[in-house]
Amino acid sequence: MTKRKFHYIVSFSLINLFLLVTTNGFTQVNYKKIEADKFSIELPAAWKNDVNYMFFQLMSLAPGDTCCGDFREFITVSSDGVQKNNLEDFFATEKKYIKEGAKDMHQLKVIGEGSTLVNDQKVYWFTYSFNYKGYFWYGRDYYTSADINEIDYKEYNLIEKDYFFYSKGRGYLLRCTARDTNFKKFEPIFDYVSKSIKFK
Repeated sequence: MTKRKFHYIVSFSLINLFLLVTTNGFTQVNYKKIEADKFSIELPAAWKNDVNYMFFQLMSLAPGDTCCGDFREFITVSSDGVQKNNLEDFFATEKKYIKEGAKDMHQLKVIGEGSTLVNDQKVYWFTYSFNYKGYFWYGRDYYTSADINEIDYKEYNLIEKDYFFYSKGRGYLLRCTARDTNFKKFEPIFDYVSKSIKFK
């Protein structure tokens, strides 16, 4: 074996090892089972996880600095508690609300939608991107009530992936939000969480 070929093989092996370690480092997430009133769900253990917080059945906030409105990826579960006829009714209603709310979601763009099975139950998903100019209150130190000056408002390009569930006459929305530049990194986490939910 020539010296050049040997160096090539060693370099190739080291690069592959580096990529393997780096990839596993980014994708290795530990999950913790959380019990809510109507369901259980698995969430990233290192995130800030709250049950029955404000008007959410569940809130999960990614680790990081929340000073001055810096955005942090988050997951919520909510339900309006109003009787729904079926999953299709709930999905159509919520999708309409999202599109009507586009006045606060500048440059709203639908990326995709579809359905899948979770625990043998049909679930719809809906993914869209938007630009948000203003204070994104999810990111402030766990909902402190302190105001922020409008000139300090930040602009975010976000992608949201929503999952729509139906159980015992109620619709449940699992909402997962990330910066557009981080979405591909977080989407496997969002999908894992969506598949972990079990209604009681």
